[in-house]
Order: sequence, then structure tokens, then C-alpha cells
Amino acid sequence: MTRMDIDDAQSGYEAEAAEWCWRLADRPLTHDEQVEYDAWLNRDPRHQQILDEMVSVWKNTDAIADMPGFLSLRAKALSMMDSAGNRSDAPPGRSLWRHGLAAAAAILLMLLSGVWYLSDRPDIYATGVGERRLVNLDDGSRVSLDASSRVAISYGEARRSIVLEQGRAKFDVARDPLRPFAVTAGQRTVVATGTAFSVELLRDQMRVLLYEGQVEVLSPPAADAPPTSRSDRRPVDRLRPGQELVAALSGGATSVLPAEVERSLSWEGGRLDFRDEPLSRAVERINRYADVPIVVGDASAGRYRVNGVFDAGDTDSFVSGITALFPLSARHDGEKIELQSMKEEKDEINRAQNRR
Repeated sequence: MTRMDIDDAQSGYEAEAAEWCWRLADRPLTHDEQVEYDAWLNRDPRHQQILDEMVSVWKNTDAIADMPGFLSLRAKALSMMDSAGNRSDAPPGRSLWRHGLAAAAAILLMLLSGVWYLSDRPDIYATGVGERRLVNLDDGSRVSLDASSRVAISYGEARRSIVLEQGRAKFDVARDPLRPFAVTAGQRTVVATGTAFSVELLRDQMRVLLYEGQVEVLSPPAADAPPTSRSDRRPVDRLRPGQELVAALSGGATSVLPAEVERSLSWEGGRLDFRDEPLSRAVERINRYADVPIVVGDASAGRYRVNGVFDAGDTDSFVSGITALFPLSARHDGEKIELQSMKEEKDEINRAQNRR
């Protein structure tokens, strides 16, 4: 049997199943139709399977009837059936009408398959530069997104899973002991059932700050663990309220430090509060709100320690304050603001003169 023969046979099965599906949905079968229907089912085990798939399509169309594009596709399907049944050149019997039914069912099946596919995809929530957002989830949990942040959220029967893809987010978790709330960032996962905490991804760090309740932070599996038991040997850090876990992304180094909870939430109010923060890291947070990004031009400049409170989005005031406190220069080229240490700038000038 050729591939074309197989396809034709499958099309025939679908056409017959589509017609029975339509007849069963339209009205009760007569005695003769019931006998014919039973004989059709018993003739080939594939008939029942294909019919079940067709019935599933028809039953589920009501659930998606309000989706954009559904009405037009349904209209197209019905039109195909009507035109198949009304054609004057239709051959004897109902074969052409059956093909119309099969085509209509195929359209609906394609649509429904797309719906099932989309339902398995996570919900994406994101903010742009300078934008903050509060997201209320179906279970009563809330997610507060910092600027330039992105999360992917997937809820299932046994687990509430979130991936922080970039930036920072605070989670106020509705209690549900049967469905842990898990936030993955980098290679670590924060697990809670009902609590409040924030997770932040920086260029070289992942940070977790606990406000209330309790969380466990799972690290990557131990490198020497056998593959079959690696998931059972993941190191776990437990945090208490007012503690912050700081984990290096390029290695396993972690530390748990006391945190000033109120100050740490200043970003939700549009202010960035730095305490002894390396300039490189402060700039990374400032850039979430900056229309013109800041670039730290050399390692020496990035090591200066920043202290102070700045309005989110007021890049000029930040640059003015930093260059007034430290021996740094700021170069504006329209696309970025480059901060560079004076010594490095002088060395560059000397090197350029020596090349002449």
C-alpha cells in the first residue's frame, strides 16, 4: 500500500466518523441507523478511536467559542459542509457531503489543537524600561515587577512554577500547602507555600530577600552526585524573615546576610537606595529606568562604592552625584553615558599621544 493509499483510507475514516458525529449530535438515531452505526463501529477498531476524537472536538468548541478567530473558522467549516451538500454536480450518495464534514472537523481539530498548545504555554509578564507592574494571579498571589523585568508563570495541579528571566520581582504568595510556589532564577529555585519574598537577577548574582514566612533556596546539584540521585542532593538554604541570600552565578558561592527590609522595598516606590554598593551593580539597577543607559568604562570605576537614595529614572542626577563624589568622568554620545575613572582616562590620552 502506498502512502497515498494510506492517506486516502485515513480520509475515508475521518469522513465517515465526521458524518456519524454530526448525525449523533443532530437527533436520536432511528432503529435502522442504530443498526448501521453499530455495524460501522464493529467493522474496524479505528472507527471508534476516530469518532472519539471527533466528539471531543465538538464538545470542546463551546469552551473556546469566544476566542478571536473561532467564529470565522466555524463559519468556514459550516460553509464547506453546506456547499458540499448543495452542489448540483454532487455524485450519488453522500460522499461529497462526508468530505465536507471531514474538512470541517479538520478545521475545528486544528483550532482546538492550537488552543491546547497555547494552554500549555506559560503566561509571560514583562515590564519595559522605567515601567513597574503589579500582577494579580488566579490563586490570590501577587507579583510586583521592577522595571525591565520578565517572568514566565505556569500553574499546574501540583505546583506553581515561575521563572524569573530578568530583573527583579517581589512575590506575595497565597498559602497552598498542596501546591508549592517555586521561583527559578539562574540555577537556583526558591520554594515556598505562603510567604513574601523578592528575587533579583543581576549580571553576576542572584539575590533572594525574605520579608515574611519561610522559604528554601535550592542550589544546583552537587557536582559529584550520581546522575540518578542529583535531584535529591541539591544543597538547601533556609531563610528567616529579614535575611537575604546572595549567590554568585558563576560558581557555587553563597552567603546569607541580614537585610534592611523597608529600605530594600524602596524600588516599589520609585526610589533606588544604595548602601555601600559597587558602582557597577548600582548602574545595572539604574539602567532599568534609564532611557540612555550608563556604561562603566573600566574595572577601577566599577569598584567605587555608592551610598545614597536616587529617584528611579533620574539618570542625570545620579551621574552628577557620582562624578562629584569620585574621580570619574562622564561622556555622553547620545546612545550611552560612559563613566570612566580619571586615571584610566589620562592613561588613554598618554597612550594615544605615544602612538603619534
